[in-house]
Amino acid sequence: MNPAQTNYDTVIIGLGAMGSGIAYQLARSGQCVLGLDRHRPPHVYGSSHGQSRVIRKAYGDDARYVPLVQRAYMAWHELERLCGDTLLTNPGLVLMGTPESQLIVTTLDSAERQRVSCELLDRKEISRRWPALQPDPDMCGVWDPTGGILRVEPCIEALLTAAAGHGAVLKFDEPCESWRAHTNGVEIDTDSGTYRADNLVIAAGPWCGSLLAELNLPLWIERHVQLWFAPAADPALLAPDRCPIFSWQHRQGEIFYGFPDLGQGVKVAHHHSGQRADPNAISRDINDDDVSGVRHLLKRYLPSANGELKNHDVCMYTNTPDENFLIDFHPQHPNVLIVGGCSGHGFKFAPVVGEIARDLLARNRVDAEIEMFRLSRFS
Repeated sequence: MNPAQTNYDTVIIGLGAMGSGIAYQLARSGQCVLGLDRHRPPHVYGSSHGQSRVIRKAYGDDARYVPLVQRAYMAWHELERLCGDTLLTNPGLVLMGTPESQLIVTTLDSAERQRVSCELLDRKEISRRWPALQPDPDMCGVWDPTGGILRVEPCIEALLTAAAGHGAVLKFDEPCESWRAHTNGVEIDTDSGTYRADNLVIAAGPWCGSLLAELNLPLWIERHVQLWFAPAADPALLAPDRCPIFSWQHRQGEIFYGFPDLGQGVKVAHHHSGQRADPNAISRDINDDDVSGVRHLLKRYLPSANGELKNHDVCMYTNTPDENFLIDFHPQHPNVLIVGGCSGHGFKFAPVVGEIARDLLARNRVDAEIEMFRLSRFS
């Protein structure tokens, strides 16, 4: 395909997890695809970076995601075979809280309804299996043996390499300046010129709101701090073969999560800290408050990981009010598809969202399977 061409079947704005997944699936279906990104992915300026993301079938957020995540496992393994690299490893996942906590109750309910095999463990059994984890006496855990770790940057690279291998044109460091939709197509302006296409997909993560200002989308951007700590005690207890992925509801509405030491330290972060951010002016430096709250939790629940702070990363969540994704056509432009609002749990679904976008553009209708992602729910 000629990179100098200006006419395409579909242009995709944004090549993070969702955009790269869409580019891959559209290109392999035979579409003539152009992907644009304001930076050079995988990069550290959006939402798709930070070494690791969890993939899990124990999905208490909403049981309707379980069929999608089951497809996601298959899609990532297919991509592994294509790229010849390991993208997904499976140390398992344990979710912890009191028996009446939302994390435990909703996870068990979802697992039962979707027939996901999980195991309910008491506090003593958790500490016996994984000595690094120290729950409170009144806590229990749900063990999901299928819980896995996706390697973020290699996943993005694999999706984009596969997209390019199927003929997609990918242009980096080229932000969209404006776009226009007509009955017979769309036009996208960048500082390099104007591109034309039959369809447009806006998958720009934190920048979706500004690219769709006319819709006043109910999205808000959250600053998300990821921290890596050196072991303070026996490092072997924190290795992937001795320590699972963990997620802990330590009080009402507050969850922190983390990963075993993959070579850079134990990664720990709050899930939804509530710090609002401007994607164009976000602070990527960390402060004492960013670290002290996490250290307090490590001291209480994971003391062997409370060593030297080795690294940090700041990314962004793009949140919807109900924390479900936004995947729908523009209400005024049926040739413009909006994909965003992944609310801190979207990465694992990237190749499946690519399939959904491919099918939506081919059929120009939203199926019942993804009704929960429609824009009309905010009306």
